[in-house]
Amino acid sequence: GDNKMMIASRRRFLELGHYHQIIGAICNIINSKTASTYEIKVIDAGCGEGYYTSRISDGLKIKNNFYGIDVSKEAILLASKKYKNINFAVASVRDLPFDDNSADYVLSLFAPLAEDEFHRVLKDNGSLITVSPSKRHLFGLKDKIYDTPYENPSSTFCPKLFNKTDTLVLKSKMVLESNQEISDLFTMTPYYYNTENNGKTKIENIDRLETEIEFLISVYSKL
Repeated sequence: GDNKMMIASRRRFLELGHYHQIIGAICNIINSKTASTYEIKVIDAGCGEGYYTSRISDGLKIKNNFYGIDVSKEAILLASKKYKNINFAVASVRDLPFDDNSADYVLSLFAPLAEDEFHRVLKDNGSLITVSPSKRHLFGLKDKIYDTPYENPSSTFCPKLFNKTDTLVLKSKMVLESNQEISDLFTMTPYYYNTENNGKTKIENIDRLETEIEFLISVYSKL
């Protein structure tokens, strides 16, 4: 799981609202698919420190029981202290602590995908919602780090147990105007751990960053 530094950076960055589009989009999807009189059970599989989990729960018009699962003990500790309205537990997305056919929705936001396990816990009419970076996501950040920046590869998730029912791409620009925000963004991504020291030094000397942000949201139903 993510370490303390990565978790703290993510919390500071996300709480500034830079990725708020994701919350609104997922709430719209669930609200439009579910009758307002229904009570739903939602599992955020790979919830991190709980930012998205809590805000999506709050943004739904439907009564909901929300569960956040993550393998990082540090992340779950932070989440459970702050977001009292969510049920959090330390567990792997590949071994979810839920009964078969018990959830209406499984969310996987920038987290590992465990198709068999998601299929097991979802009800027959349940839905899987995934969020992943689209091809130009954070290209401006990579342009500052690398001599030859690259676009993100297309998603390789080709499920055999689910049928894709909807796809949404969110695109916008993001401007960061402090080194703290830029450093937090860098540290919360895998780029921090895959970048040599000269790349990290470049980030330390930047006080303003403009970059594309692009998210691919996909909705799947059980076959």
